[in-house]
Amino acid sequence: MTAAEIGPPPAPPSPAAPESSGFAGLPMPRDAGLLFDEARRPRVIRNPRGRFPFPVPNGWFIVARGGEIAPGGVVPLYYFGRELVLFRGEDGLPYLVDAHCPHLGAHLAVGGKVEDGCIRCPFHGWTFEGGTGRCVDVPYDDSDYIPGRARVRAYPVVERNGMIWAWHHLTGGEPFYEVPDVPEFRDPEWSPIVVRDFRIATCAQEMAENNVDRAHFKFVHGTDAVPEEEFFVDGAYKRAVGAGGDFVREGFGLGLGVLRLKGWTTFVSSTTPVDEDTVHVRWIFTSPRSLGENAAEEAAHAFCEGLSQDIPIWENKVYRDRPVLRPMEKDISEHRRWSRQFYSGPEGWDAR
Repeated sequence: MTAAEIGPPPAPPSPAAPESSGFAGLPMPRDAGLLFDEARRPRVIRNPRGRFPFPVPNGWFIVARGGEIAPGGVVPLYYFGRELVLFRGEDGLPYLVDAHCPHLGAHLAVGGKVEDGCIRCPFHGWTFEGGTGRCVDVPYDDSDYIPGRARVRAYPVVERNGMIWAWHHLTGGEPFYEVPDVPEFRDPEWSPIVVRDFRIATCAQEMAENNVDRAHFKFVHGTDAVPEEEFFVDGAYKRAVGAGGDFVREGFGLGLGVLRLKGWTTFVSSTTPVDEDTVHVRWIFTSPRSLGENAAEEAAHAFCEGLSQDIPIWENKVYRDRPVLRPMEKDISEHRRWSRQFYSGPEGWDAR
């Protein structure tokens, strides 16, 4: 090959020009595919970790669909910033425990065996109860004594609305609210559920704050905020009612919501913390069968399109603990005060 065929030597690289995000806003584009293809999301922030000053919140969160695990099944998970193991006992009940054996640290999902409501470690056969996490059998030694430290952390679990929910509490506290039952999901007049799940680089409190940030509807979504005629708060529970009662949104803690739009759809939302900076969102939709077989799919697509407008904002913003707010934005401050009840932390820590 000659020099002419090779061509001239390449020019030295020029200083890199700032890259455009390629995203026009006001309002943001609607693209439901953005939820499921993270590579297409505009992420210009250089360090997305540590943007939020609070730990993983306390609450009920979906960790799996009920149909994803059969009796005797074992699934490794990573939620709440922890390595976990989900298994379904031979009794049919689901259990969630920390993943690593307290004996010599083996991962219980890698070769572990389900026995009744327990899981046996693949390394030395130690067996742990799914409901309590305590060791109930050390099969190779003559001593009947098993120290209290021989346990894995076990999480309260319920299976409801077709999903497996786990209670996370940073300091091991007991549940202080319940996972609501949604009767539409088992009503023969309502369609089979439609599930959408995806991850977002944000936290549960940031997502929940959107509901009370009315000004953003105009600039991000190009619409006016939904007028709310009634707003009710009782401990961990919130309810907003609008449109003459046709719009009802209920919140249970940070990350669990039930939205009913009369004559169109009911859906449950769970925002499960993967860690302090990332959430795994699951939305479960159903619609009246009278609307046609595709009604729930259409509702899911419409809500996913709307959420796609928020994702570029969430994944590139930072949390301001003392924001400069306008008087009409007092609901944001009230929401943040309400959210404090869902955090535990070291003494002196403040969940503003």
